[in-house]
Amino acid sequence: MDLIFANTAYLWILTGIILLFSEFLLPGTFVMFLGVGAIFTGILTRLFPMEFYTEVIVWVISSLVSILLGGSLVKKFFKSESSVDPFIQDDFLNQIVPVEIDVLVNRLGGKIRFQGTVWDAISKDNKILKGEYVRILSRENLTFTVEKVEP
Repeated sequence: MDLIFANTAYLWILTGIILLFSEFLLPGTFVMFLGVGAIFTGILTRLFPMEFYTEVIVWVISSLVSILLGGSLVKKFFKSESSVDPFIQDDFLNQIVPVEIDVLVNRLGGKIRFQGTVWDAISKDNKILKGEYVRILSRENLTFTVEKVEP
């Protein structure tokens, strides 16, 4: 056991290199910054011998600094892009669809069939029974708001 604690500097550096290479296998860039912190800790431990608990504190702090500084650099060089396509329209609005499971007033539990899939549905006015038809008024996430259509 003394042999391991006598060579912690090299273990930190080896761990850092393994973490850096594991970045190729894992998504994101988080593990890379932990590896940079481990390598920094290994170098400091080699230059200034410390207790193991102190080394762990140095690793945590250096990893946090690496994440904060490195994260801003990564965002600077690899800018994310988001856009809204003005040509995509809400193709579900005003569609007439059948009710699969009774649609309740302002409560989940009801289901409608739209484009071959069963979706959650709620009604604002009244309960709509299975087999009746409804008009889709809006959608919030995966739940449609519907109203009954008279035949």
